[in-house]
Amino acid sequence: MAKKLVFICLLLLSFCAPREKIKITELAPEIEEKIAAADLLRHQGCYVALKQAYEIYADLYAQPSSKKKVAAKLAMTALLLVVREKELGLASNIYIDKALELVENNPSLNAFIPYAEIAGMFWVQGKGIMRDIDERFPWKETEEKLKKMEDELKEKASADEFFAYMYAFQKCAYANPYEERKEFTELLEMFPDSLLLKYKRAICPQENADLLKDLLAAEPQFYEAEYNLGNLALKNGNLLEAEGYFLKAFEEIPESPQVTISLASIYLATEELERSLEFYEKTLALAPEYRDALLGKAICLSYLGKPQEAVEALQKIISLGHWLIGESYYWLAWNRHELKSLEEAAADIEQAKGRLPTSTEVFTLSGIIAFEMGDLVKAEKDLEEALQYNPANSEALFNLGSLYARKEDWKNSGLYFEKAGFSFENGEQSLRGKMEQIEKSSLSPERKEKLLRKKRYQLEKMSLSKATAFYNAAAGYLNSGQKAKALEMATRASQHPSFKQKAEELVSQIKF
Repeated sequence: MAKKLVFICLLLLSFCAPREKIKITELAPEIEEKIAAADLLRHQGCYVALKQAYEIYADLYAQPSSKKKVAAKLAMTALLLVVREKELGLASNIYIDKALELVENNPSLNAFIPYAEIAGMFWVQGKGIMRDIDERFPWKETEEKLKKMEDELKEKASADEFFAYMYAFQKCAYANPYEERKEFTELLEMFPDSLLLKYKRAICPQENADLLKDLLAAEPQFYEAEYNLGNLALKNGNLLEAEGYFLKAFEEIPESPQVTISLASIYLATEELERSLEFYEKTLALAPEYRDALLGKAICLSYLGKPQEAVEALQKIISLGHWLIGESYYWLAWNRHELKSLEEAAADIEQAKGRLPTSTEVFTLSGIIAFEMGDLVKAEKDLEEALQYNPANSEALFNLGSLYARKEDWKNSGLYFEKAGFSFENGEQSLRGKMEQIEKSSLSPERKEKLLRKKRYQLEKMSLSKATAFYNAAAGYLNSGQKAKALEMATRASQHPSFKQKAEELVSQIKF
């Protein structure tokens, strides 16, 4: 009995004795410093800083000691990058895949599921057809689900800068471009120092140059603002200003196909074809099925005298289907006409006519091909239709003059050649205006001279075409017995050195 009591006493003492406390595991100082650095980068809000923050968080997430500490931060940064890439026109699934994987592997992150759906559902913002919508986020079903969560999403927006930005992103996607978003005023009052929200305010409902410049002044690494300023300059027709902004954006965000295709388009507009082709190729390296880039590349190749290479790019667009098919068939016909493959060109241009039924260029080319194949009835019909959509189409007018000359309908031949002559004259004036703009521009002397040299060559060709049209008009009018009109046209033709002697001889013949 005594032994039993002793045992019980010892047992009680063991329960009553003070236990050794379990120590709390603390993060190493260098890990805390890394988290603080990543937090600061995330708060910067710009694309390059968010990418840097993501890399730091991802490295820490891979370490068991800091995994739980950074999981939510990593998910937020991944989703911010999904959104920012869509705003920059990057057709990438990298960060949405990472975000979904994080949520799936960490049940504690389930609260981020609606924000992954917000980020995944909305389209890549950009020019033309770059890629299709992510099928993992069916638009109608996801939209209905998010509408039901409106109050919850709005409430969370007041709690954290991340939730506020994602809420603003969703609201902007539905925004009327001409209606100010009152949500921004409320959110910016809650987070007055948020560069993320200031950026969203600067691009929604429309890009605002003053706000974008203010943002760049506050954070010079907000290179995406350079892209947005480039868009604004482009909309206003300021090509050189737009080029400057896009080049700055390209230096720091070369992975954006929207930046590269914008530069390619500017160089195509300024007829710097080699440079344009270079940036179309850069765009396709980033987005191989970007139809607009494929078409731009084909146009460059066409004008650079590489029709077979252009045909290959155009056939790829057609194989992709759905978009830019009419334009692709037009340029296929154009290049096959250059290659003297008239039957193939004729088949292609018919495809283009069915898809671009009001294009003056399409019907002009169709008429020219028919004329060269000897089908004068079809050629006349198509060329006349081209003039319905642009009565000043000099190419259609000139070819109708040639067509009526072949039919020996001299009165109409003279009439259409005369119209073509005046149309070429208007073209001369337009070219001189462009040359004046180039001379007054801030381009470097070398680049300015290169562009002016090209324009001077175009002006010489245009002047020769004008003189040819007026001379042919004179011949047509003379053959139809209209001597006064013939004299007027011959006098105009004689002003060009190449036609001076020939036209003066015709003048003498008319007067005699």
